Parts: sequence; structure tokens; C-alpha cells
Amino acid sequence: MLTFTFTVDESGDASLNFRKGASRYFVISVVATQFPDSLRDYLENIRKSLRLADHYEFGFHKLASVKLRDKVFTALSGADFEAWAILVDKTLLGEELRSMTGLERYLFFVAELIKVVPEEKRAGGTLILDEFGYPDKTKDEFKRILKARNITHGFRRISIRRSQSEPLIQIADLVAGAIWRRDTNNDTGAYEIIERKIRKLVEYGG
Repeated sequence: MLTFTFTVDESGDASLNFRKGASRYFVISVVATQFPDSLRDYLENIRKSLRLADHYEFGFHKLASVKLRDKVFTALSGADFEAWAILVDKTLLGEELRSMTGLERYLFFVAELIKVVPEEKRAGGTLILDEFGYPDKTKDEFKRILKARNITHGFRRISIRRSQSEPLIQIADLVAGAIWRRDTNNDTGAYEIIERKIRKLVEYGG
């Protein structure tokens, strides 16, 4: 039986220190595929077709050229994956979320997003989180938050990886970045190209 592999990444930041440049919006996306190796190869083929450097790491904010960004997203729109995302307006958060650490706040919203993914897709799957601080601490804290909020995740395995070594996390970054730019810069270009891949976008305002 085929199961899904999920990867998570974010755009913006979890900080509330707006005076020091914290973003108003924080986006987390989760990308799912039943064929992870094929999707990794697909991204590698995009890299080669666009003549990007060996081991080039795809990241939304690295795509400064609109022309290159459009090419990447147009190619990515033909890949076999689906996505879910949560958009957080941090200026509207209540006291409980404001009192959390950045890691706790990040993982709270990952948990919120996981609830949106249908249970039958999560069952027996693998969840790969982008490295956020110390891997063991992140994983333990995530499991604690899931338990405290009585969320049964259904994954067979949860792991932490760096985006440089996991192309699927890079795809989650691109999806999150397209949503973040839509609301932060009123630029819908990349989002419109990838929109049909997004099964649900939750807008969280507190």
C-alpha cells in the first residue's frame, strides 16, 4: 500500500518583534506525494533544464528574477504533489500565542496545519520537518504539542532534515513563499501558477 511523504517549510518568521523587522505574515506549507523519489528527480530536472548550478537549493526568496521565478513555478505546476498551507497574521494573535517562544509558536501552527490534512492521507505516512533550531528538541516539542492538543497525527515516522539535503522541503518553501508574497507584496504571480496544487489555505487571525 502506497503511503504519503509530507514535508513542511515556512516563509516569513515566527517572531513578534516587529520593531526589529519581523514580518506581519507567517506562512507554513505542507507538501505531500506518494512518489517522493520521482518528485525529487523532477525538481532536479528543473534545475538542469534551467542550467542552474549543481546542488542549487530552490528557495522562493532566492528567485529574485521574476523571469526565473515564473519558469520555476510553471515547471513545478506539472509535478505530482498536493499542498496545504496556513497563513498567519501575527498582528492579530492573542495573548496565549504571544507568550510562546518562536519554536513553540512555529510548531503550534504546524500542528494546526496537520489537522487540515485528511486523516486517510496521513495514515502510515512520513512527515519531514525543516530544521528549526535543534532537531531533537524540535521533534520532542512537536510531539508534546500534538499530545497536549489531543491531535492524533497518524504518521509512521517523523524526522527533521535540512532543506539543503531534502528537495521536497524546497518545494514546500516555494509554495509557502508564493503565498507569503501574495499577501505581503500584493504580488499574485507565483501563487496563481501554483494555486491549483493547494488543496486548502487556512487564514489564521487569532
